[in-house]
Amino acid sequence: MHVDQPAVTASNFQTLRDRIGINATQLRQDRFLDEARETADPIRLMRLFGITSHTAIYYVRAAYPERFTVDPTQA
Repeated sequence: MHVDQPAVTASNFQTLRDRIGINATQLRQDRFLDEARETADPIRLMRLFGITSHTAIYYVRAAYPERFTVDPTQA
């Protein structure tokens, strides 16, 4: 957002989302994965999004599969 630009409303967002062809769940999952690629820190993901440790590790593993030869939840 910028002060010189009009505010983004729910209908603007819905129109854009429909045009792109993505639903809210896909957008949320993409945001998790993007943050996991950026930080690779499951604790940060848990705090930022309010997700469980299992979900946070799932996204970090998806972002960096080469780092997890052994499942850390099973070690």
